Amino acid sequence: MWLKALFLIVAALAVVGAIGMLAASSPVHSALFLVLTLFCVAATYLMLGAEFLAVVQIIVYAGAIMVLFLFVIMLLNLSRDEFGPDPLSSQWSLSWLFWAGFAVALVTIGGFAVGLRWQTDPLTLTSLTDLSELLFTKYLFAFEVASLILLIAMVGVVVMVKRPKEGA
Repeated sequence: MWLKALFLIVAALAVVGAIGMLAASSPVHSALFLVLTLFCVAATYLMLGAEFLAVVQIIVYAGAIMVLFLFVIMLLNLSRDEFGPDPLSSQWSLSWLFWAGFAVALVTIGGFAVGLRWQTDPLTLTSLTDLSELLFTKYLFAFEVASLILLIAMVGVVVMVKRPKEGA
């Protein structure tokens, strides 16, 4: 019972962080709200018994990637007046209505999924040893393809940034 209450608190914090990220006027505040959401995801991993994923979530996403995001935000020094007036200001009310309906559907489906999840024993989850054995035997090819795709994306970004400017 207490685990369900803790999950609901963490889920509510994650939703507040996600909404705060979207509603914040400053990019720095948006990034900090995203950090809150990422910590809530790590807490959810802990409740599911996946300690390794929780630690990786905090170190890689809430740590390294968010530091990179904040560095880029500070480097670019973006302000709202550089973008000009919002060209879609008349569609904001319709978008809020759409997202409210989407949130209701998501909470309904999520509540149903959580109800199904707690019908099983949470201590029967896969251990880190079994996970690593599966990852490096049965799913080794998919793991390597994913790492290759990430490498290609990084090289593509470097090539796009280093491309000579036209007329220079």
